[in-house]
Amino acid sequence: MDKKYMNCTRCELCATADVIYGTPFMEYSILLRLLTAPLATMGMGLLSATIVKTKGIHINTKVILFVLCISAITCNTGITIDCLYKFFISNVMPDYMQCDFQVFNPQYGLVIRHIEMLGSMCLSTSSIALAVERTVATIFYRNYPSKPTLGSILVVVQIHDYKFYHFITTWQALLNVLAISVFIILWIINYYRMKIIENSHLQVVLARYNLHENMSTTCLMAPIIVVLCLMVFSAELIILLFTPQYDEDTVVTHKVLDEVIEYSFYPELQLTLIPIFFIALILVLITQSKKLRENFLLVSNLSICFPVKVHTTDSRSSSESSSSEGSSSIHWNSKMDGLSITPQVPKF
Repeated sequence: MDKKYMNCTRCELCATADVIYGTPFMEYSILLRLLTAPLATMGMGLLSATIVKTKGIHINTKVILFVLCISAITCNTGITIDCLYKFFISNVMPDYMQCDFQVFNPQYGLVIRHIEMLGSMCLSTSSIALAVERTVATIFYRNYPSKPTLGSILVVVQIHDYKFYHFITTWQALLNVLAISVFIILWIINYYRMKIIENSHLQVVLARYNLHENMSTTCLMAPIIVVLCLMVFSAELIILLFTPQYDEDTVVTHKVLDEVIEYSFYPELQLTLIPIFFIALILVLITQSKKLRENFLLVSNLSICFPVKVHTTDSRSSSESSSSEGSSSIHWNSKMDGLSITPQVPKF
């Protein structure tokens, strides 16, 4: 730190760091994150394997959700390393060395913070990618291609956006609001489409099946969108309401130090809530979807405690699919008979 921008002594700066890192909230939040962040990392890893294994989710949605899980793992890994780093400085490192790493040599903490930022930036744009993918799936629900082209393009755009946005911006918050609005509109459109198809006398089995899968996938994405938007909105709220505005020419005075002490509560609170949000997301997803719940239990080997009847489910699904195929063929034949279509034989 350049001395010409300092109007405080080294002891006053170190005392400020001691006040920030010595509060009961900071100590308990670090301990809580040391518990929740590894759990969230492990849970998102199991969820990524579950998404890949689960059938019935479109390949484009799988690609975006898989990248979302990897981003969450990266973010929570950064939070875990950050907690270990702060815990080591405050409780293991000698007192005369703590201030150097907390104030005057923060390069290690900045490297760790970039790990969190890398994961959070991809997370902040995942809701937008899901909204775009679900919009295309809703428009072309009759013949939506089963190739990961769209999902791969959206993932590349997400990763490329990290070069432009190194922190949560107002545009990202507005885009997340747009993503929520898009999902609500898509659900309404699919709902009325289903009503029209059910009440129509010309029911197409394949179209009804595709529309039902589209609705179930869109509903499954709802808790993901809510969690991602909560994270983006909380970060934007902290930036707008509580973050002090400093630049390279700011002179460090006692007033500045008091503002930094008051501000330190909010980013630590946000870092504490992020792993809790992801743990809640995992619980909601496996509770909401039976397929995800069964595959999650199988992937995590929790099926030992909570048995999953794999063969019964497979046989039942195969019997249901065969019966649905039989009923659909009967329904189609009856439609053809009702239309009285007879082939024309050429007369010689």
